[in-house]
Amino acid sequence: MALHPQSRALLDAFAADGGPSLPDVEAVRASARAVALESTERIGLDHVSDIDADGVPCRLYRPRPGAPVALYVHGGGWVLHDLETHDVFCRYLVHRTGWALLAVDYRRAPEHPHPAPLDDVQTAAAWIRAHDREHWIDGSFLPAIGDSSGANLVAGLCVRDPGAIDYQVLIYPPVDRRAELSGESTAALETQQMDWFWEAYAPGDRGDHPEVSVLNATNLAAHPPAFVLTNEHDILRDQAEVYAAALAEAGVEVVAHRALGMVHSFWRQPQVFDGARAAVTMVGALLDSHRTDAR
Repeated sequence: MALHPQSRALLDAFAADGGPSLPDVEAVRASARAVALESTERIGLDHVSDIDADGVPCRLYRPRPGAPVALYVHGGGWVLHDLETHDVFCRYLVHRTGWALLAVDYRRAPEHPHPAPLDDVQTAAAWIRAHDREHWIDGSFLPAIGDSSGANLVAGLCVRDPGAIDYQVLIYPPVDRRAELSGESTAALETQQMDWFWEAYAPGDRGDHPEVSVLNATNLAAHPPAFVLTNEHDILRDQAEVYAAALAEAGVEVVAHRALGMVHSFWRQPQVFDGARAAVTMVGALLDSHRTDAR
């Protein structure tokens, strides 16, 4: 398995930086936020506003009035990242796909473990259904997009309420707390980091709950269609691909794609990875196709 040169460059940068110390959560959060706020790559859109979605802070991005809207749930191990760290990417995603986004600033672990983050995602999804027209967006067909731990929350929402969304985009999702973290551990995501994230979000036996370890769910047949994106060089690759197969075996329409040469986190770095730009285009086309079919 060969690393793409763009992946190698990213890992070399991680190695030179030394990487964050995860237990120092507040420092890592503050550093990531500060770096994000310094970015000058923000694409201007028709409308961007912060919104209170029935008590859940969210940010609405709209490319044009009446655009179809998707829920966006950011990654970061259920612990890191926020609306600011994903702002540049969300703007890019809206600009490239033509879809509006409601990005969810869900409560984070370890201060707020499961089910608090999932509760917030569920609330935001319901808010779109009830308030779309007030904000000049179309929520009649509602997909949800999540990266990494955000993808786990999207899948967990489908376990809790399969009718909450109409399509799920799962970008390298963790799906099983007890699964062996196989595949190549890289500086983009290492085994020790992932174990720490799991324990922060779902300590002890809570990790076995099917809303957390979604591979344990018994209602997969009721889930909406899915796109599952994995990376060749990612310790979550195998479990995510097993989950895609489980959905397919349950009769769910699934498209699964492995990004060769890519590492964890590549999706939200289109300025670095050709593969990220291709993946965004793919997601936009799938959303358009399923929205058309649903009409």
